[in-house]
Amino acid sequence: MLVSTLTTLALRCPGCGKMDFYAISRFNFSGNTNVKVLCECGTTLINIAKKSRNIYCLQIECVMCETKHLITLKAHELWNQKVRTVTCEGTGVEIGFIGTKELVMKSVKNLDRSIREMAEDLGYDKYFLNSDVMFQALELLRTMAEEGRMSCSCGGAQLELEVFPDRIELSCSSCDAVGIVFAETVKDLQWIQNMEGIHLEAHSYRYLDDKRLKKRRRVRK
Repeated sequence: MLVSTLTTLALRCPGCGKMDFYAISRFNFSGNTNVKVLCECGTTLINIAKKSRNIYCLQIECVMCETKHLITLKAHELWNQKVRTVTCEGTGVEIGFIGTKELVMKSVKNLDRSIREMAEDLGYDKYFLNSDVMFQALELLRTMAEEGRMSCSCGGAQLELEVFPDRIELSCSSCDAVGIVFAETVKDLQWIQNMEGIHLEAHSYRYLDDKRLKKRRRVRK
C-alpha cells in the first residue's frame, strides 16, 4: 500500500493574479497545527489547520469573489493520488487544484481558459462597450502582472484591478494610488500592447495614457 506524504497546491493569487505550484508535506504539520502558504508577492493564498489526526480545514483566499472559502478534508482526501478541484462557491469558476504534482499540472494546463471564456460564462460580455477590446486588454494586463511589470512608487506589492464598461482602474492597496487605462477602441488596445509596464505614482490619481488627449466621459457602472 502506497501512503502519500506530499500534496501539491495550484492556486491563483488574489493579489497579483499569478498561479503557481506549492508543495505541502505531512511533515509540515509535525509540531504545528497550522500551515500558511504565501504567494511570492506576499499575499496569503491558503491557511491549512489540522483539527485532529484525520481532519484538515482549508481556508482559501478566492481570486474571483475576494472572500474566503472553507473546505474540510479528511487525511486520505488530502494525501492521496488523485486531484481535487477548488471552485469559487459564488461564481462556480475553478480557482485551483490540490493533488499529486503530475495531475495538478495537467489540470492547470486544461484550465487554460481565456478571460473572455470566463466572462461569457458569467454573462459579463454584454457589460462592456467593446467586449473584444476589453477582453484582449485584460489578457495583456494579466500577462503584465504575472511577469512582475506592475508596481507603485510607494513600494506596495499589490495592485488591485476594477473593471468598468469602458476602462480598467488599477489601484495600490498600500497608498490608494489610482491609474486609469481605457479599453474601448483599437487605439486603446494598441497603446496597452506598447506599454513596457505599469508604474503608479504614490497617492496619485491619473490617466496612464495621459500623453494622448482624451475628450470623453467615463462611463459609470
